[in-house]
Amino acid sequence: MLKQKSLLLTVLLAGLLILGLTGCGSQGSQIDIDMAVTQTLQALAAGSGGGDTSGGEAQPQPAATEVPATQEPVVPPTPTATVAHVTIPSGPGGVASFMTDRSSAALASERRAIADNYTTNLLERPFTSQVMDYKGYVDITRAELSMNPPFVYVTIQLEGSPPAGTAVEYGVEVDLDLDGRGDWLITGQAPPDTNWTTDGVRACRDANHDVGGPTPMREDAPNPSRDGYEDCVFDSGYGLSPDEAWIRRDPSNANYIQLAFLHSLIGSDGEFLWGAWADEGLREPGWYDYQDHFTGVEAGSPASNSSEYPLKAVALLDNTCRWGYGFTPTGTEPGACYVPPTPTPVPQGSISGYVYRGVSGTPTSERLSGVTVTLGAGSCPSSGYASTSTNGSGYYIFNQLPSGTYCVTVVKSTLPPASYGWGTMYPGGFPSPPGANPYQQVPVGPNEDVQNKNFAFLEIVG
Repeated sequence: MLKQKSLLLTVLLAGLLILGLTGCGSQGSQIDIDMAVTQTLQALAAGSGGGDTSGGEAQPQPAATEVPATQEPVVPPTPTATVAHVTIPSGPGGVASFMTDRSSAALASERRAIADNYTTNLLERPFTSQVMDYKGYVDITRAELSMNPPFVYVTIQLEGSPPAGTAVEYGVEVDLDLDGRGDWLITGQAPPDTNWTTDGVRACRDANHDVGGPTPMREDAPNPSRDGYEDCVFDSGYGLSPDEAWIRRDPSNANYIQLAFLHSLIGSDGEFLWGAWADEGLREPGWYDYQDHFTGVEAGSPASNSSEYPLKAVALLDNTCRWGYGFTPTGTEPGACYVPPTPTPVPQGSISGYVYRGVSGTPTSERLSGVTVTLGAGSCPSSGYASTSTNGSGYYIFNQLPSGTYCVTVVKSTLPPASYGWGTMYPGGFPSPPGANPYQQVPVGPNEDVQNKNFAFLEIVG
């Protein structure tokens, strides 16, 4: 078709030439016209495949070059942009805060975990969905936070080392106002080596404060209007600055991952709650809290005795409880690690002495064992606070007494048998009437040991 169009154009031009010649008789001759007609006919015959009108052989035509109809123009490659870093992390300082996390390694062969509590956002799910294959590099055992300005460092200890090419991400969640709603989430893809890198590292914040739903750290019904950590202000070196957050494999241990982020990223806050994450399953900051994005039935459970077993939508995840930096949590903060109740201090005050048969008011003769001694709270005579018996050495003691006034009384009827009974010795003057059970009023100070509150008796001779 292209060849036919060229021949047609040639004929048209020739015709115009002929007309030009005939219209300018004073400037051309018939011989010129004939020559032009002859040349035109020859060209038409050769182009249409016909013979040469002059009697000569047809001239060979050059082969046409095939050009693809959809060929794209060649565009030179765009040079890859290089992030220019200014402030690079060095390494963690001393541990300022840490928490431990339950390992599921011992239960891996049974394809189950026992420390998961989906209702309170404490996840122990280092297993694949449905099949429940265990992944040690998703199983956190401990996390440590240290401050080495200008960076905050978090070291996440795992049961295994992440293999090359895995999609797992490690992160730290920061709660600045201690209300259970995370304010910042810094995550990074498993790095290839021990060099600090910003590749695959994100820092996202919850600008509209909807992380946690209506009840922070408690399971709420899913609501598509909640968007979690929706404002990612840093991604792989781009954002607020090129140096906001980093990740590497710990040079000292292949099972450890280290994150570092500028303290200024969280406003240089001096007191906050924090927790660690390992996430190969969802990796979606906009879905936090995960327990508020999926129902328990959708999420599944790692507990083999649960009706929701096995894991389903929420799998290959592990997180820790939260602990404080800059302060000691009371345990009442939402999401905080369990804090055992502080035991009530046990008072250490005591009253002790001997019961004996004496001559001069000193324990120089027989000690009387098995004698009942009572203790009363307040002034004498009183009893009912405690009771004890003398041992083989005639010794008695009342321990763990708060400070105050007490009344110590010996029950005479429990003395050993005597022919005519027992008389009470009064070396110090027991304030008891003759024939009554002898007693002593004893003040005890805080944690004071009051000793040698002794009672001496003489056998009455008939």
